[in-house]
Amino acid sequence: MALIRMLYFSQAAQGISTEQVRAIQQTSQRNNPAVGITGVLVHGGGMFMQVLEGPEQAVLRQYVKILDDVRHTDCQILHISHADERTFEKWSMGLIACKEPLGFECIRVLEHQRTEAIKARVFKDAMQVFIKMLNAAQ
Repeated sequence: MALIRMLYFSQAAQGISTEQVRAIQQTSQRNNPAVGITGVLVHGGGMFMQVLEGPEQAVLRQYVKILDDVRHTDCQILHISHADERTFEKWSMGLIACKEPLGFECIRVLEHQRTEAIKARVFKDAMQVFIKMLNAAQ
């Protein structure tokens, strides 16, 4: 089964609450294991960033559902690639709250490179930042 990893960002809906963000995480944690999706949701500064990883068709189907969610707008894929292994295997959906997701230097680099071929090392470094934050929160 071919695995893919996708990173996208979007603008959070005006006035979205912490409870609404937590509900996104809880729904993901409930539904993702059945379709083999793992990942992380980063929220803050009026933005969302999310990494989804899993079987190609499952991730793409989930992303299509995400596009219809009224809790955010303007979805933009920063990176999508095949994956040999999972980065977020321990998280059906981790959650990171931060002031400004695009404040992560590694994510700014990805954003600026989104119209080019993104170097695998840059992407991996960005994912390692998320892993450290998730592990620290446990």
